[in-house]
Amino acid sequence: MENEQDLARAREALAAVEATRASVADRLVTPWWYHPTLGLLTAAYLVGYTLGGTVVRMSVLIAFFVGLGALVSVYRRRTGVWVSGHRAGAATRWAVAMGVSAVVVVVTAMVVHAATGLLWPVWVCAGVLFVLIVALGRRFDARLRSELRSGHVVAS
Repeated sequence: MENEQDLARAREALAAVEATRASVADRLVTPWWYHPTLGLLTAAYLVGYTLGGTVVRMSVLIAFFVGLGALVSVYRRRTGVWVSGHRAGAATRWAVAMGVSAVVVVVTAMVVHAATGLLWPVWVCAGVLFVLIVALGRRFDARLRSELRSGHVVAS
């Protein structure tokens, strides 16, 4: 009899955990402007860093990190949680893809500009980077919500 009651309580506790996970996943609805803003920040960094001198490079680097901090803060305020892209289960691969893409495109822009002196390839790279950040960011979000529902990620 007592074992049955313990089993029933354990089932209730597990159901509560499942409901909480689903609730967190439902709250993690990224605002429509989040990824475009992140893409613009990253593209602006690419343009400023590639075309600017030392002062411009330092300024865009500072602006980039301040912008990232603001995005995280707003996201956390709106959803009540934040999940690091480095601890997001299978969704981590989308965060890594975003970072690797950014590095590859920024380096490509720098090399092409240094070799040719042309401005338009830098702007094309900035546009490509913007699209990649938006697309990969949305894939990350979708995978993260799926992971949360399945119980493989812990939000903080």
